[in-house]
Amino acid sequence: MKITQDDVVERQTVLHIELEDDDIDPYLNRAYQRVVQRVNIPGFRKGKAPRSIIEQYFGRESMLNEILDSMLPELTNQAINDQDLDAVGLPSIELEELDPFQFSATVPLRPNVDLGNYLDIRIPKDDTEIAKEDIESRIEQLRLSVATWEPTDRAVEVGDMITAQIKGNVGEKTIFDESDAVYLVNEEIGRPFPGFSEKLVGLEADKASQFDLSIPEDFADGDLAGQDASFDVTIKDVKTRVLPEIDDEFAKGIGEGYETLADLETEIEKSVQLEAEEESTRTHREAIVEALMEAASVEMPALLLQHEAEHMVEEQERMVSQANMNMDDYLVSLGKTREEFVEESKTEAIDRLKRSFVLAKLAEEEAIEISDEDIDSRISEMFSNAEQEIPESSQNAQMRDYLSRSLLMEETMKKLENIASGGSSEENPEKEINDVSSEDTNKDEESESVEGEVND
Repeated sequence: MKITQDDVVERQTVLHIELEDDDIDPYLNRAYQRVVQRVNIPGFRKGKAPRSIIEQYFGRESMLNEILDSMLPELTNQAINDQDLDAVGLPSIELEELDPFQFSATVPLRPNVDLGNYLDIRIPKDDTEIAKEDIESRIEQLRLSVATWEPTDRAVEVGDMITAQIKGNVGEKTIFDESDAVYLVNEEIGRPFPGFSEKLVGLEADKASQFDLSIPEDFADGDLAGQDASFDVTIKDVKTRVLPEIDDEFAKGIGEGYETLADLETEIEKSVQLEAEEESTRTHREAIVEALMEAASVEMPALLLQHEAEHMVEEQERMVSQANMNMDDYLVSLGKTREEFVEESKTEAIDRLKRSFVLAKLAEEEAIEISDEDIDSRISEMFSNAEQEIPESSQNAQMRDYLSRSLLMEETMKKLENIASGGSSEENPEKEINDVSSEDTNKDEESESVEGEVND
């Protein structure tokens, strides 16, 4: 196999590959094994015709076309290894000729990362304080969750739940028609149209009512936006929410073993405090990472960015399809064109990849490593409260690799926090392998699949 390589330009290079007959022969043999099993050649039993006959019958080019889907990636990987390239992501392969067999591969190389003056980052972490109102708000949420609904004879008020016959029209077109619609009268919900709840307030059961409603210009459905609609409504019943008194009986009714209201308030205070601390940590880490991104510079191959953006678009389309939605309808609901969506994906791809490679470079610069013992310790923690033994699935290579990357990210974030607080980079605080913050991990692992696509 003859390989020539172009200069590296903006972290990409092009390999030009030409094959000799000896290089092609194994692939022709593989193609023969495929073809011979599904064709009938006169004079031979199916699957028994020799390769020379099959090749003569089908032609060399047809045989090669049979195997190109696996042949070209394999040869490209071999060429990348032969040239000792630090490739990352998927190369772009272009077949040029079959005789002689020539093709080229554009190979994205690992980005060049300059961390800048990251040791000068200083961002203090805010103290977390919770107010009495935070606890009262959480208790009120619990009251709402255990409230009961009871019939009432009065007119509809905000917060009621109604059952109603509702029909809405824009001109002669019916846009809403339900005979037993159960509806929570809440001004913040805005369903089925903004302002609809306010129109229900004051209506009485068993009395036919009619009102008009102007649909906002920015309504998601462009066909209805800016239109004037008329509604015929007959309330069938009205129910009001009955909230329990906030006392010891209320605390017992929560069902978590609380004996008194004081016990419940103490537990809520702990929970709210923990949530506040976790949010403070998340916000602090994000601010540090943003400062790191501003200090760092990354020379990124265009092909890597293109593939990441395409992957993001495909993934979004898959999720929309799983939700039984049409992508065009979904974009209409967002008020975006496909072109705008693709451009946003490109911008997000740049941010994701830069973040991923910068944090990886920082881990390398600070010599942060995760040992097998660290992974074993995390697995033990994950199943410490489980009654069954640690499942074998937790020990497979894929799971251990995931945990290794998660722990590496967590230790990298700890190092950043230490630097931002004024600690020396030389300091290596005792490792505390805690549960990884899902938000930090998800953002930085969305692009780890890119790094995992380094050619063998």
